[in-house]
Amino acid sequence: MAMEAEFEAAVEDRRPLLFALGCLFAAWREIGKHSEGRLTLANYALALGLLIPMAALQFQQAVGFLFWAGGTPFAISSDGDGPNLYLIWSQNSAIPVLLMTWLLLGMAHLCLAWMLVEGDWPRIVKCGTLIGASMITLSLFMGVLMLDLSSLKTQVVELAIEFVAMVSMSRWHIRVLAGASCDWLAR
Repeated sequence: MAMEAEFEAAVEDRRPLLFALGCLFAAWREIGKHSEGRLTLANYALALGLLIPMAALQFQQAVGFLFWAGGTPFAISSDGDGPNLYLIWSQNSAIPVLLMTWLLLGMAHLCLAWMLVEGDWPRIVKCGTLIGASMITLSLFMGVLMLDLSSLKTQVVELAIEFVAMVSMSRWHIRVLAGASCDWLAR
């Protein structure tokens, strides 16, 4: 009620935007002082700094297939003899499946970032499982088609980093919630 009264006074002085900016700056000063605020900032940092760039990497792989200029969009893992004529049809037929898998991975990372910011841990586990299964399927599928797996090396390393970060974040979330519930019960 005090905030509403201050806002009414700011409206009468024709400075509601200044009042709102002051409230925003005060909230930013206070957010780091509380464990829930630090957790929220860390969730946003992880979502914006790791998960969304991973989604962009997956979309980049898909776009690389769509705009490939010369023949098959795959680097064949042979000894430089040229493409294997027996595999070209299979590899070209696999392009739509690989595109869908990379698009699925990109969308799953965007969903994972959204769920992390919301703190929906059951859905985060399901989405993480989908990402892991899709990545394993993609690497197995590319291996069976004798495609160059070097494009997956960085993605596997980044997925491992993402997994460790998500486990750390979930533990931090549990500690913060346990502390908040103890504080709430003490009142």
